[in-house]
Amino acid sequence: MHKMSTIKKLWIAGLFISAAFAANAQLTHLEQSIFLNFNAPMASFNDDAAKNGLNDYIPMTRFNVGTNAAIGVGIGYRVCYRFDVGFGEVSPYLHADLQWNRIKSDTRDLYLQAGNGSAPNYFNIPIFVGVNYRYQLTDIFTPFGEFGLGPDFMICTKESGTLPSAGGKFEMKYRPTCEVAWQIGAGCYFGQHVSASLHYNGFGKHAIEYTSSTTVPEGTLQLADASSPATKSRNIGLLSLRIGFHF
Repeated sequence: MHKMSTIKKLWIAGLFISAAFAANAQLTHLEQSIFLNFNAPMASFNDDAAKNGLNDYIPMTRFNVGTNAAIGVGIGYRVCYRFDVGFGEVSPYLHADLQWNRIKSDTRDLYLQAGNGSAPNYFNIPIFVGVNYRYQLTDIFTPFGEFGLGPDFMICTKESGTLPSAGGKFEMKYRPTCEVAWQIGAGCYFGQHVSASLHYNGFGKHAIEYTSSTTVPEGTLQLADASSPATKSRNIGLLSLRIGFHF
């Protein structure tokens, strides 16, 4: 009899546990998202390159690299859990982006004139941990706001070309530091699977230095501050229009 009573208690406990998991499954939902980003550079990322006294604006060297960015594009991936809190949904998330910006077209043209030179490109790869809050107004419209924080890994590709004023052939490679980044955004879900939002991404103040394999051409030593430390810092920001696809 005692054994039967124990089995019965375990059975009842199992029913309660199953019911709890079933209720929780209705309150939470795993969501994955893919994003397309169209971004505009902000802060010193948007500054025009300064004349360097050699050939107007190129080579950019460490004195200009990290500036002069043009409008760019990017892709992103996110995974989150949605929790129904009774007055909307809260969604902790993990999010990664790949953002690409070229330098402005008038400066790119100068590299084509420099012995088929190669202009630098900028890539930012932030990884955010954050939270999203959404509130469903209708079956079609669900406004939301969100905030995220994490590291940003910046890449500046090399620049190269040939200019007599720069001492002939130049090839410079850069190594930006990894910095703390943040994002804030607001937008709206249209149904369950598509969203549009506006975001500001602050990628931090990246210090940019030459790699060990870079040899600074003799011509660039004409720059007024060529004897200063081999780093420059840039505040990198992006204002992004983001289109999301959720499943």
